[in-house]
Amino acid sequence: MSRPKHQHWVPQFYLRYFSTPETRSEKDAQVWMFSKDEADGNECLTNIRNACGKRYLYTPVDETGARTWDLESKLDQLESTMGKIWPQVAEGFVDLGNQSIRKGLALFAAVMHLRNPEVRRLVKKLHQQLVEFYESGSLRPDGTPAIDHRDWHKYRAWGKNDHDKFFAHIVENEAIHIAELLMKKRWAVVFSGRDVFITSDRPVAVQHLSKNVVGFGTENAIITFPLSPKRILVMDDQHEEPSNQYYPLQASNGGAFNHAIWSNGSRFMITGRAIHDVLSEIVKCADADE
Repeated sequence: MSRPKHQHWVPQFYLRYFSTPETRSEKDAQVWMFSKDEADGNECLTNIRNACGKRYLYTPVDETGARTWDLESKLDQLESTMGKIWPQVAEGFVDLGNQSIRKGLALFAAVMHLRNPEVRRLVKKLHQQLVEFYESGSLRPDGTPAIDHRDWHKYRAWGKNDHDKFFAHIVENEAIHIAELLMKKRWAVVFSGRDVFITSDRPVAVQHLSKNVVGFGTENAIITFPLSPKRILVMDDQHEEPSNQYYPLQASNGGAFNHAIWSNGSRFMITGRAIHDVLSEIVKCADADE
């Protein structure tokens, strides 16, 4: 089997559900993408193969100079498993209380969050901040900070491949913990009989009504994950309300959901719908809130 050099952080089987209705069943399914960056220009229609992918994102180089494919192989296995049940998840009414389905969705959402290039950028930024923090304090004569200085010079000199390795380590080692936090939430799905919901290049959103800095373990954090244009999964801490329910989308709320998805995205809105229609609904919703 050929190894994929172009590695997707948003799986193609998932993106296919957000492709245009006329191409959704075709091999070369296409999506509309619209960027927050004006330099990217107007919306464009592109093959799902071209969306949310980057060369060797999950395959750092080992000490021998060879690519390590462990994480990419695990991601491929997870996608293969989830792809088999996604038709029911995306368009049906699966039992959200079923532990097998719940664990699979929780792990998939956790991995979708972690495998994103935004996390890779955060790894590099955190490394730079730690180096600057420790070097701003007192240093030993050899230039190491007054802490446990073993391998300091090696850590300080980290380059791209070291950041790639640590990124892969985070994806592999933090996914279970985040999935366990998601399992404790109250789950509900908002559904529509027609295509409404968009997705983005960062589909899993963590939000809070009163806090700006929030994580999966933050009390009353709300996690949303568009499953398809007809389904969006909402995970919250409102345990006094019924759990594992399906709620029909109120006609006026589509723009609000899509605004939240669009706001959480790193750069691109992704949809099979006309971008103008989506933006019009978002603007209309924003105007109604003022």
